[in-house]
Amino acid sequence: MLNNQTKTVPSLKKKTNELFYRWLSRPERTEQLKEVISIIRTSNRIPKITELKSYKNEFENRSVCKAIMEQMQQGLQPSALPVNSNNSNSNGRSKSPPSIHSPPMSPVNRMPQSPKSPRHRPSLSQAKNPERPQSPGLLKTSDEFKNNYAKIQTSSSTSQPIIGQKQQPPQLLQQTVSKNEAKPMMPSVEIDQVDQVAKATRVEAKQPSSSPTQIKSVKQAKKANIPQFHFPNGRPDDKIFKNDQETMKLVNLEFKLFKDGKLTKDDLGQICKIIGLPKYWKALLFKACTTTSKLTHLTFSSFEQTWQKLSQQCFDRATLFMKLISPNANYIVYEDWEPLLQDIVDTHPGLKFLHDHKEFHTRYIKTVIARIFYVVNRSWSGRITAIELKRSNFLSVLENLETEDDINLIRDYFSYEHFYVIYCKFWELDKDHDLYISKEDLFRHNNYSINPKVIDRIFSGTVLKGRDWREGLMSYYDFVWFLISEEDKRNPTSIEYWFRVLDIDGDGILSMYELEYFYSEQMEQMRERQIEYMPFNDLLCQMLDLVKPKESGKIRLKDLKQCKMANIFFDTFINLEKYLDYEQKDPFANIRDLDGPEQSDWDKYAAYEYENLVSEDGIGDNQEGNYDEDFDEEPMMFGNQNGINSN
Repeated sequence: MLNNQTKTVPSLKKKTNELFYRWLSRPERTEQLKEVISIIRTSNRIPKITELKSYKNEFENRSVCKAIMEQMQQGLQPSALPVNSNNSNSNGRSKSPPSIHSPPMSPVNRMPQSPKSPRHRPSLSQAKNPERPQSPGLLKTSDEFKNNYAKIQTSSSTSQPIIGQKQQPPQLLQQTVSKNEAKPMMPSVEIDQVDQVAKATRVEAKQPSSSPTQIKSVKQAKKANIPQFHFPNGRPDDKIFKNDQETMKLVNLEFKLFKDGKLTKDDLGQICKIIGLPKYWKALLFKACTTTSKLTHLTFSSFEQTWQKLSQQCFDRATLFMKLISPNANYIVYEDWEPLLQDIVDTHPGLKFLHDHKEFHTRYIKTVIARIFYVVNRSWSGRITAIELKRSNFLSVLENLETEDDINLIRDYFSYEHFYVIYCKFWELDKDHDLYISKEDLFRHNNYSINPKVIDRIFSGTVLKGRDWREGLMSYYDFVWFLISEEDKRNPTSIEYWFRVLDIDGDGILSMYELEYFYSEQMEQMRERQIEYMPFNDLLCQMLDLVKPKESGKIRLKDLKQCKMANIFFDTFINLEKYLDYEQKDPFANIRDLDGPEQSDWDKYAAYEYENLVSEDGIGDNQEGNYDEDFDEEPMMFGNQNGINSN
């Protein structure tokens, strides 16, 4: 049995190879291979089997192969396969077309070197459909190459190869010929012609494209039509200050009026008027002209050189101010304001009474700096940018100082009465006068009306954490922000201040849990005072009706900024005294206040408190002595990061 099986296996392999080479040596295979090569050369892609012209002559009946396989497995002699698939017999009569249901299949797996190894065979529905229409370029190419392929095609022998004899590579599909005969292989000249025709066809199929010069001209035309819309240093057309020759001549004449043509910082005010700058920019301009030399006087040559350079770089006042006050950075920090404000204290007519009380100079300057950052620095970064400066009213207020001798009439930033109120409130709380107040000190503000949970949040540093911040303490700078925010809760900065206090988790939403957390302390204090209070659920409905948030049950910062009565909302959870006043007040009084003159709640509070402080008996003598005690030779707050030394 074993001998019979060993003999049968080699015979099957030989029969299989014999059938494969028979199938491969048919003329249809040669025609298909040449057609595939031409499509690859012309269109640079592998064609599908349905795109070949010889597709209709490719497949034969599957049942023939199946019958042969069954005969070989039974040990019988298989019937011969037809070598030529022409549709006409010897009598000239037409044969019936091969069955489309069973295309020929190789009995064994195709070897890698086989030139025809289709992965996907057409289904019945695909075979019944007519040929796919080729693209115009492909049809055109196939017609042009038809004559060339007729020359290239060679007839292959249909005789069966001898088993065991060395066979020719199936890729070439050629028989061994004698030395005298020419080999029927594809000539190189014809292939070169195919490449040339294919290239010409691809060039014709391409659409005409624009030259690089035309594309560049089109781009330049588009750029020329778009006007400049971004001016980081200001619009040149809006330039207010002057740097022309006539102006420089007037400046030169002004310099000659002084001894040796040298000006001091105080004498530079007239020069500022000539070149179109506000008077109180003189300290910054003098500093810019004497940065390298650090002299106490200024000559015309050094001024002209510096001014021409500045006027060519900056075209609006905000950009020029940034360049003067902070030449080495594009933002303003705390220390940059000191030269400007010190010059205002020394030269403004409304502050002459401070010349004999230099201990209050630093206090006033620190208050003004804190108020500037409170209004101008909308990003809370501690750095004022040019955009923030342009959006604020600081430069216009600074210019008004030149025409207004009464400093108290300029309520924004520079009012001395406002400084007096702020400092007196801080001094009353600061019992040890170390320029820092503790939680216990702040509890006493406004007769213990501030919610203790709110004070804990403020001292945690989550709201404001400046350079002079100390854990568990509040500096004078932070107190300025606290007092203005406490007395004017309609101000945008104040709304942001108290929103940070109430937003415990910092998610940008005041949840019902957070509001209940702060209101529970208010209810406890009203219960101790035996005051009837509103339950939280009823209060919550009232607050939601007051704020009218866009998202139900979630109060965001923009909702409070759009609400005109944000002060009532915040006082409900922060200040018990003010909350009770609103409960007992006429409900239409708040609406009438909104229609009144343009005066902020802070201005009203500062005016009222200043009158009370001045009217107190003996306030001048008693408080002056205490103030002098604390501020002899006091350094600037922002120059000392570890705090200010106290006596």
